[in-house]
Amino acid sequence: MTFWEILDAFTFYGLDIMLLALATTIIVQLLKISIFKKCQKKVLTFLPFFIGTLLYGGYCVLRSMDFRIVLDDYVAIMEHGFSVGALSTIIYVWYEQFIRGDRSASATESVIATLIEGYVPTDEVESIAAEIAAAIEKDVTGDGATRAAEILSQNCEGELQKKDIKLLSKLIIETLAHVRT
Repeated sequence: MTFWEILDAFTFYGLDIMLLALATTIIVQLLKISIFKKCQKKVLTFLPFFIGTLLYGGYCVLRSMDFRIVLDDYVAIMEHGFSVGALSTIIYVWYEQFIRGDRSASATESVIATLIEGYVPTDEVESIAAEIAAAIEKDVTGDGATRAAEILSQNCEGELQKKDIKLLSKLIIETLAHVRT
């Protein structure tokens, strides 16, 4: 698509799509931190499109005051709902890139985050990695693996055995030791 085709698409759909996309972005973010907290990111990819379609369908029903419009014009509703979801995704990306600010993790936190991904809730990987990195950095006894294991056991999802948590914490310490040298 050329720039003019993209601009034409937004002017064709109008302000209602933009306002619904903003509402969709807010709703999706609230759902991510509440109901879908432990859901995989792959599943959450489709959430803006689903919510956008639902919101646009509701908007059409309110605008026409007739529920039959959903059955009669379902193709147009799905098309516009998809546009709402796409614009919602763009709004979220703009927010992440320009407004939210730089929250770049240190090299240590990045390594830890990579190792613990899949063991802790998806949206908490970075914060737990930062907590483990801080605990290891502050450790003066030389046994950072014990503190890392405590943090992991408090935050792991699923049923990990203590020996698995212990091995994962030792893997973190060994990996960091090799990365720093």
